[in-house]
Amino acid sequence: MGTKGKFIVFEGLDGSGQSTQAQLLKDYLEKEKNISVLLTKEPTNEPPIGVLIRQVLKKEISASPAALQLLFCADRSEHLEKIIKPAIEKGQWVISDRYFYSTMAYGSLGSNIDWLIKINEDFLKPDITFLLKVNAEICVKRIDENRGKREFFEENEKLKKVWQTYEILSKRFSDIKIIDGEKSVVEVADDIKENLLELN
Repeated sequence: MGTKGKFIVFEGLDGSGQSTQAQLLKDYLEKEKNISVLLTKEPTNEPPIGVLIRQVLKKEISASPAALQLLFCADRSEHLEKIIKPAIEKGQWVISDRYFYSTMAYGSLGSNIDWLIKINEDFLKPDITFLLKVNAEICVKRIDENRGKREFFEENEKLKKVWQTYEILSKRFSDIKIIDGEKSVVEVADDIKENLLELN
């Protein structure tokens, strides 16, 4: 069979621009490099688990911190088996807007970081993870301007703590590359393309 595809993940605080950069990289790989790309995201929108998670994040229903993180893991397991792994096996490159580092970073607000790493350790590791570094205040400002309504984790002090965990993770996992997300959209995209050369 053909060569396996690559698995690329985008991470960052809400409002850091990771969704924009994930889409830009997909466009670049398809148009400039002629690579077939599947763009996906976590949590998924798939019922029942993805839908439940989104209800918690929108504050429509409540769940304990541990229950929420286990829901993320259940959603991720389905996501990997049904979408990500089959695409990689076919030779497609997969770009995921968030993955298990989000569970670890955001989950650290209410759960132990070592436990969070443990419940995610058997999942497929990304080939490279782009972590966009943007100040929490800037992220909250962007959320307010673009969406108006904040979700569960989208408060200044919470986001500062989340970023501290992302920095800890970047020292523990070699696939994480921190990118300055406060540059212009084009400059951030260029930095990502440069770091992508490592995959070839």
